[in-house]
Amino acid sequence: MTSKAIVHTDNVFRRPISPTERLYFATRELNPPFLMQLAITGTGPIRAAELQRAVNIASAADPGSRLVRDGKYWIDSGAPAAVRIVPGGTLNYPALENDPILNSPIGPSPDRTCEVLLLTGDPVTIVFRVFHGAMDGMGVRMWVMDVFRALRGEEPLGAPDPTTDADLVARLGAPGRATLVLPVFPSPAGCGRQDPAASPWLLRNRSIPVTGKGTVARVAAILATAAGAKSRFLIPVDMRRHAPGIRSTANLALPLFLDVEPGADWRVINAEKRIGLQENRELNQLDNGGLSHWPPFVVRAVLRTANWVGSRLNRNIVSATLSHTGRFELDELSGPGFTATAARVLPQHTGIMPMLFGIVEYGGTTDITVSCRNGEGVEARLEALLDYIATTLERDLSNATL
Repeated sequence: MTSKAIVHTDNVFRRPISPTERLYFATRELNPPFLMQLAITGTGPIRAAELQRAVNIASAADPGSRLVRDGKYWIDSGAPAAVRIVPGGTLNYPALENDPILNSPIGPSPDRTCEVLLLTGDPVTIVFRVFHGAMDGMGVRMWVMDVFRALRGEEPLGAPDPTTDADLVARLGAPGRATLVLPVFPSPAGCGRQDPAASPWLLRNRSIPVTGKGTVARVAAILATAAGAKSRFLIPVDMRRHAPGIRSTANLALPLFLDVEPGADWRVINAEKRIGLQENRELNQLDNGGLSHWPPFVVRAVLRTANWVGSRLNRNIVSATLSHTGRFELDELSGPGFTATAARVLPQHTGIMPMLFGIVEYGGTTDITVSCRNGEGVEARLEALLDYIATTLERDLSNATL
């Protein structure tokens, strides 16, 4: 995805492609389209021309949404994300992994990194699609919120800062050593031989009509017990917390690892997470293992091997990634004539990890979508596991609010 020749001038937004982001190019080759997707559903019509105008305004304020690759750099192409209309389109629930809309490449050209889909079926759905190499989850959120501000005629907050994860770690310093990463942890959904004719991953959703504290820790406790063995969870931590004034859409998330025994109390897990945040442990994890320094063919081979070992032997570097994108106010995702009713994070499939949970809250609802490595017997176990997560969270969070 190398752009055509670009003329460099002092006023063009650019930033280095970070070590984390370099890995995502190899991941996309093996698991296309490797996109973070945020789906906003609602009622009322929305005109494509009005949406495109809002995207244009927001993208000018957030140049990270207009990036193309230029060698070792991301550079602002000046071209905003295109709004693509899907007449009568809806998302293909419950088996989202087979949805042709979500699996389609970004347009209108291969070098683009962001796109917006307008599905005009019932319900009307706007899908913001972003190559993970260009943004992290909070970066996507910043851009999306600016699009809706522009749609309502408000001024975007903007995200013009070129700061990268490597910049922040160099500035803040790493307080210790990186976590030793080895493929020894089980998947809560188990493993199974993969069918070449089937989708290599599953993408399934549950919406739970309650919100509350400690959702990530509660889910980790459930998953570790389901796995029946010591499990490791990767919690993406937004490094913007160290520099609140930064307005950057770059990949500024680094992992916090939590090791959890079966039967562990979620309160203990939550306390350990707080300690990890207080100790800034995520800052130790930049380019953990140095994989980004290897040639792309080596990285691809490592990713393929990790997928094989995970699917055949149930040995993984983590049991799951648990990513919480925060709480949305539905009014902030609405505009003239369009009233948002739901928000859903649709996580990408990495291949190297067995499960990646995308969690978001809105209007008293906790929405969970998981990308899970597929395999013989995995689908049934995943569905049962998600049902159990949903019923347990609904019961426990409801009781917690009484």
